[in-house]
Formats: sequence, structure tokens, C-alpha cells
Amino acid sequence: MDVLDEILSSLRLSGGVVIDAQFTGDYCVRAQFTPDHCAPWFPVPQTMISYHYVRSGRTIAQVDGIPPIALEPGDIVILPRNDPHLLSSRTGLKPADVSEIGWITAEGVHRVSSGSPGDKTEVWCGFLGTADRGEHPLMDALPPLLTLHADAAQAEWLESSLRFLSESKPSPEIVARLAELFLAQAIREYVGQLAPSSKGWLRGLTDPAVSKALSVIHNRYAEDFDVETLAREAGVSRSVLGERFSELLGESPMRYCARWRMRMACNMLREGKQNTANVAHAVGFGSEAAFNRAFKREYGIPPAAWRKRIEAEEEARARKAERRELPPQKVLYCTANDGTRLAYSVNGEGPPIVKTANWLNHIQHDWDSPLWRHWIDELTRGRSLVRYDERGNGLSDWNTPDLSFGAFVHDLECVADCTGTEQFDLLAISQGAAVAVAYAVKHPRRVRRLIICNGYAAGWAVRADPSELARREAMLTLTEVGWGADNPAYRQLFTNHYVPDATPKQMGWFNEMQRLSASPENAVRLQRVLSQIDVRDLLSQVETPTLIFHSRNDQAVPFSQGAELASGIPNAQFIPLESRNHILLADEPAWETFTAASRRFLGELVDA
Repeated sequence: MDVLDEILSSLRLSGGVVIDAQFTGDYCVRAQFTPDHCAPWFPVPQTMISYHYVRSGRTIAQVDGIPPIALEPGDIVILPRNDPHLLSSRTGLKPADVSEIGWITAEGVHRVSSGSPGDKTEVWCGFLGTADRGEHPLMDALPPLLTLHADAAQAEWLESSLRFLSESKPSPEIVARLAELFLAQAIREYVGQLAPSSKGWLRGLTDPAVSKALSVIHNRYAEDFDVETLAREAGVSRSVLGERFSELLGESPMRYCARWRMRMACNMLREGKQNTANVAHAVGFGSEAAFNRAFKREYGIPPAAWRKRIEAEEEARARKAERRELPPQKVLYCTANDGTRLAYSVNGEGPPIVKTANWLNHIQHDWDSPLWRHWIDELTRGRSLVRYDERGNGLSDWNTPDLSFGAFVHDLECVADCTGTEQFDLLAISQGAAVAVAYAVKHPRRVRRLIICNGYAAGWAVRADPSELARREAMLTLTEVGWGADNPAYRQLFTNHYVPDATPKQMGWFNEMQRLSASPENAVRLQRVLSQIDVRDLLSQVETPTLIFHSRNDQAVPFSQGAELASGIPNAQFIPLESRNHILLADEPAWETFTAASRRFLGELVDA
């Protein structure tokens, strides 16, 4: 193992997901990886090294501050510090964000597609991650962009290997080993092209004496050697080694050795397999006290405190990045009294909770969406979740003879009966609140507990607020004109009201979900029906224990509507949420408030 391999090994690289990117004609993509790209599949690394392998066609890689680089089939471009960069057919084009044009196929392959009609370019994309956030001389010394060309034999091997990594979901370690090979080769080629007069850490790898000294330090950092020993191993005098080392690396050999020992100690502490005393011995210290003093000089805190801080940070990242495999979903159907076919699903195991339909649902499209997945994940932890598509949208019949509030209540009755559950908890969001209230009054013994989030008892036409009426009528007109058009701008109006704080990816999904979930005609009919809802006279008849949440700055349903529900339902608990979103997002504090309070509320009588 040469010194470069030793250094790459010390970085403790892990591998990132491989993305199959296909571009056509004119295209430009902002391709920087972010923690959001990592989180769904594995723990988020502290630092990232991104790479792209051109399978076919041509692309231009652009990083600010350096000239664009044209890439041909077989070329690999590596960005050691994951600097913001573009992949494009030509310079000067407006970039699209990968998060807005990427998706995961049913087979689990991660794909990106963009461009206009024209020649096709295919690129495999991925990244390496390191667990250490600290500076490293290798990463600091590399340029923003490295390139490597694979010959015919290598290209065939890379193509098959990356395809395997993309489709088989291997461990991050396997991905890392492959990517580490061409990272090391690209660095070697870059170092080999350095001018003899150049200076710096990488230039030190080409100096026989300095390179040998580095190898000794990296391999034998636990030994009690001095500069004389290093010089003897390097085959030069002490003064020559000191001068060359300081000139090229900017510090003395022994200072570099001390810092490398601390880096190795950090790796051992992070792994957690040895106590502080053993780590001290492993990196060459005669006593734990001496190690503690040296470590504190380098990092500002003792090693035990450093380890606790790192463990806490990694645990927090793991919790944030956790992506539990959802229980299997099977779509079922039942038939309402008027012949309307209703789609529903039951997922998970445990006490049942039924979620009433809201604007709009598509139980298949919602399954792994960036807006609903965390809801499904939460509601299937120790419970069985029943979801269904309201008549007129989703997988339920669109051509239904009756689209009315009474029919919505009958649909909930039909689904509840089909599941065969005698008693269940009920979750109601938005207009689902009115449906849930009507059902709970009609079937008080079947509903154990009721949770309402951002709901209302009276529709917007009943509330008759002049400004809201004007806005809603305008939205109806836009629905009639452009709901089914390819341009999502019409549906974006609804998206802005329901999830104003959503990311571009989440907004794009919601726009598309609305198009898939309802026809323009049904979207208008549904809005008209929902506008006339009025169950205010039923609120006082609700006997079910009820917990109500409402976002203070809900853009779709005024906060006052949640307060009205809470004041009208006897003994209802009311929790305001600090949010603007009608559909709570996974990364906002309001979601944590909602889940914690809901668990307490539902858990009180789970075994009753």
C-alpha cells in the first residue's frame, strides 16, 4: 500500500447512491449533491466527493473559477470537495435542479432525466463520503475538479460495475471501494502532471525523501521515532528532510506526525471499540494523561468529551436520516351503495387507525411521496393504517353519480365496514374533519379517538369571507381553464396554499399528484361540494375524545376554523402549531409537536 492508499484508507470513505442520468438535446443540470440526496438511503456523511462517469454522448462540466471541461464517453469527472457544478450540453444555459427532475423507479433505480429533443447523453453519478468533518491535506490540496479517462476495457468494467451498484442496492462500503479506485487513479495522474517547480502537499508525494517520510509516519505513527530516524529511513540528512518537508508541506516532519497521530486517534475514538487508555497506547503515548493533554491542545477538549460529542452528532444525523422500510401495501376495492368503486389499503399491524380522505389523495402515488411518506411511516409504527381515495379522485371511480358531502360520509362507512374493524381511531385532515365529525356522531361506539389536523366545520362558501370568496372563485376559474394542461402553473396555485414551505421537489410532486388524482371537471366539482360543508350543528354531539391541531398561519384553512372545532366539540384538546403548511412537512418543528402529542393521545387507551 503506497502513501496515497494509506491516506485514502484513513479518510474512512463510504459510498453514495449511484444515479442513472439521461440527458437529450440541450440540457443543463445543477448537479451538486446535498444531504437530502443521501438521507433516504444511508447516514449523511460530513463531507462529500462527487463523481460522474460519461457512458455515452458528450457533456460539459463547469465549476466556477475554472474553464469548462468537455467530457467524452469513458471520461470520469471527480469533484473532491463536491463544489457546486453544472453538467450541460453547452455553456450559457439555465440550469435545472437534480431534485426537481429526479425520481426513483419501481425497481429502486435512481434516475434523472432532462433536456430537449436531440442526441442522448448517459451519465452515471454518485459520491463518496467521509465521516470526518476536519480538514485534510489531501482534500485541501486537490483542485476543484479532476478528470480521468477509462480505456475500452476499463469502460466496459466500469459500466457493468456501476449498473450493478445502481440496481442491486449494495452496502455503502462496496460502492466506496469501486469509487475509491478511480479517485486514487485520478489523483495519481494529477500528481504526475505537476510541474517540477511546484510546491504543496501533493508535490511532496513526488519527492522521494518526503514521500518515504510520509509513508513511515502513516504506517508507524505509534512508534517513538524522531526526525533523525525519519531522515535515516528517507536516505537523507536531518536538515535536508526538514527543509524539503517544510518547503513542500508547510510544517516540520514531527509536527505533521503529531497531527497524524491525533487523526488516527479520532478515527479510533469514533469507532468506539477501544477506551481512551487503549487509544492512547495505540497512537504511541506512554500514558493516558499525556495523550489527554496532547489531544486537548489539538482539539480544545479532552478525548472522552470529544467522543461523546461525536456520538451525539452521529446519533442525531442517524435519526434524521432514518428511512424505515414501509410495510407492504396492497390496494383493495369495495363498492358503495350507489355502485361507486372505492380504492383503499390496509398497511402495518396493530390497533387500527383510519385516515379520512382529503384534497387530494391517490393511495398509490402518495405511498412514497416526499409529502406523505413521513405520515405513513409514523402511522404504521405499531399500528395498522387504513387509507382510501375519496370518490371522484385517486384510484376510486371518477365517473360517480353522486359527488356530495353525504356520499363522502357513506364512503367512510363503506371502507370501515369492508375492513371489518369493530373500533378504530380516526385521523382527519382538512375536509376530512367534517366527514369524521359526521361519522363519529352517527357511530359513536366505533370511533375510539379522533385526531383532527388543519380541519374545518364550515366550507369557504359558508364562511363567506369576501376576500376568501374572491380568491376561491378565481381558483375555480383557473381550474376549469388549465388544470389538465402540461403547464403546472395552474396547479401550483393550490400547491402554494397547501405547502408554501415545501422544497421544489415536494412542490413538483404535489403539482403532479393533483393532475393524476382528478380530472379538471372533478376538481371543480369537488371544490364546489367542499365549499358548502357545514357540520357546526353536529360538533356538540361528538362524544369521542378529540385532539385538534391547527397551523397558526395555515394558508389553506384559517386558524380560526381549528379554534371553532375545538370550542364546539366537548372537552376537545387544542394544540396550535407553528407552521404555515396545511400538510405538515417532515423537517419542520410542527411535525415533531404533532407526532409527540398524537402518540400520547392515542397511547393512553391502546390496550383498553
